[in-house]
Amino acid sequence: MLMPTTPATRMGIADRARLDGLLLDVERRLDDQPLGDRERLMYELRRQARIAQDSNTQHALGLFVSHSASRAWTLPVTVHEKVVVESTFATRDLLRALHRTPPHLVVRVDEFGARLYWVASRVTLLDTVERIPEGHAQSMDLSGLDRSTPEREADDRSDLLARIDARMAQLRLERPAPLVLAGDAALIDELKSTARWLHRLAGHVVGAEADKPAELFRTTALCLEDYLHRRGQQTLEDLYEAAANHPELVVAGLDQCWTAVEDRIPGTLVVEQGYTHPRPSREGGEPVSHDLVDDLLEHAIEAGNLIAFVDDAQLHEFGGIALLRVP
Repeated sequence: MLMPTTPATRMGIADRARLDGLLLDVERRLDDQPLGDRERLMYELRRQARIAQDSNTQHALGLFVSHSASRAWTLPVTVHEKVVVESTFATRDLLRALHRTPPHLVVRVDEFGARLYWVASRVTLLDTVERIPEGHAQSMDLSGLDRSTPEREADDRSDLLARIDARMAQLRLERPAPLVLAGDAALIDELKSTARWLHRLAGHVVGAEADKPAELFRTTALCLEDYLHRRGQQTLEDLYEAAANHPELVVAGLDQCWTAVEDRIPGTLVVEQGYTHPRPSREGGEPVSHDLVDDLLEHAIEAGNLIAFVDDAQLHEFGGIALLRVP
């Protein structure tokens, strides 16, 4: 179940009324479906709805319930209101939201050390790298004055960067996600010139925006959105280049892409944002589907394919969808 909402700290009256209407629609549709344990499904959906009504809202709400899953998502993208009662979830809007701001790493560095964050549905501090390692006191003279020198400061700085480099190289193996650097501009420049773990670097945040957590993670989200747009456009350029020079690497059209995904052909599935293809129940007796493209996206992710969304009409000559195979 998907519906647009008005951003607020708690769901507003109009959105509550819309949600109640959609719940009634689900009940009517379930009456026409040969599903077991209808009452349990409806109970779980209403439970998720009650939680959503008492929670903050963004631009949309998605409730996903089955015999084996129950999940609610607040989405930063607008959606068309829909109720889907089928064998698979309607995940296109969820994928668009994740594609806009997917889980990512933020590394904030300053004179005191580094903080390593994982940003997904919430912000999690994964680790810290202190400038002075635990158990290593600074040298002090007998009067209590710090005996630091420019050479000592440079050594401390080099040691800090080396330990950040070692920790991040390990962390990137565990989480090969997009990355944003934030904090001290000079330290960021040094990391960018020496670090070995900057693949999928989405951007950097410096200045006042890096000093306040709310501003920092709002700005890193914008970095991710811009990065993914650039990556989508680069994928589109790669697709057109391959079509011209290496057509064997391009699979075009919905039917052909279905076959390629089922055959586990690796690559990136490139899809127009608004391309849909419903399947009515009369086609060959196969089950009805609100959108075969949505179903294909789920199968592609399960098969290990990457997904790239592009603007409508940019894949017109490919039939709205294409798979760019790994060479």
